[in-house]
Amino acid sequence: MIVSPAPATLIASAGACALALTLAVVCASLPRRLRRLRRLERHAMAAKRYRVSVSSTRRAERLKASGIADAYWQQIRNANAPVLVTNPDGTIVAASKAVADLFGYADADTLERVSVTALYCNPADRSQYLSAKLIEHGHIRSSEFRMRHRNGSELRILTSVRVLEPGDGSRYYEGVLTDITELRAAFEQRQHLEAQLHLARKLELVGQLASGIAHEINTPLQFIGDNLVFLKSAFDDLITRDPTLHAELAAAPASAPQELTDLGRLLTDASAAFSDSFEGIQRVSETVRAMKEFAHPGDLEIASTDLNQAIRTTLIVARNEYKHLADVQTDFGDLPAVDCRRAEINKVLLNLIVNAAHAIESGHKPGRGTILITTRCEGLHARIDIADTGCGIPPAVLPRIFDPFFTTKAVGKGSGQGLAIAKSIIESHGGALTVSSTAGEGATFTIMLPAGLESSSTGPRTVDDPPDVEALIG
Repeated sequence: MIVSPAPATLIASAGACALALTLAVVCASLPRRLRRLRRLERHAMAAKRYRVSVSSTRRAERLKASGIADAYWQQIRNANAPVLVTNPDGTIVAASKAVADLFGYADADTLERVSVTALYCNPADRSQYLSAKLIEHGHIRSSEFRMRHRNGSELRILTSVRVLEPGDGSRYYEGVLTDITELRAAFEQRQHLEAQLHLARKLELVGQLASGIAHEINTPLQFIGDNLVFLKSAFDDLITRDPTLHAELAAAPASAPQELTDLGRLLTDASAAFSDSFEGIQRVSETVRAMKEFAHPGDLEIASTDLNQAIRTTLIVARNEYKHLADVQTDFGDLPAVDCRRAEINKVLLNLIVNAAHAIESGHKPGRGTILITTRCEGLHARIDIADTGCGIPPAVLPRIFDPFFTTKAVGKGSGQGLAIAKSIIESHGGALTVSSTAGEGATFTIMLPAGLESSSTGPRTVDDPPDVEALIG
């Protein structure tokens, strides 16, 4: 007889088998898990060592970068050349001693407390011509700027600038500066000399042309004048042969014969025709003589000159510029002789007279304007004042009126060189050219020239005083 185990015994046996099976499975997987744990532990240690290595590397790089930056700033401050480093906003970050000396500061630390925009004559130049180009190209080469010394004097600085970006998000402008103030002054002086040489050559050519034209005109003018003198003399001789003719013509009634009336009219018209002809010859002769005197090749040498006569000659040459716009009034004093290059002085006078006429034209005032030319002797100088009643010069423009290439005239009306050359010519003679003006009322240009001791002027005389016609046509 088979005895069945009790249910409790069966349950206990099943539980023990399951536990044994579980333990067997766990024991079988335990080595594998242990190997996995060891592998993870090795990975964790490797990661820890990597993090430590990366951290050490970055720290070393930061220390190295900091050392390089310190060395860079130290190099800038110790540079022999004028080097300036700024932020884009204009803060000076570093400067060499040379650049501090260039701008007149005691040391680089003093300069670094100044905004870089204060170093520019026109602060807008930095943003317009430097910053904009740096943003676009990353560098500029050999750009010239007008900058200011600490004492207020102007400096001409040639600058080459590049953009620096260290990598930490910052941005710097590094510039190497070169002072070309003296070089620029020498260049401008050379330009003035070249302009004067060009003027001298032009005057020589004009003088040669004027001499040729004058010769060609004088020859026919001579026999025209001689023939007119002969015809006038012959006409007067015919009239005087009949002493009673004038009395008859004067006493002739209205009912006198037509022949007698026509004869009287003919005599009157002929006399007026002779007067007009002589006046025409006089004006042509006067113009030709003025052309010869104004730009004669020999006048390029320094010689004793009568300034009053030079003004009269220039007024004749310039008559076409002012005759429809203004009346010319002259008040000539008794001037001493002046040693000068007459052709150049004529050029200055012509420029000032033509400018006066243009100023009157631009003023748009009712009626005719007035150009007043006054000459006086002041100590050892001859003084010439040329005043006009034109539009005047605005106060903002007045300081720049003698700058080369500066003009207020419309395009095509002026090159901006006339007054600059005029001032240069007067100063080359040891004199001075100045201007005073009230906007809307007119301007006065004053020429002062060193004078000789002997008087060369014949006294006051107006521009319209005609010379003797016989001398002109003879």
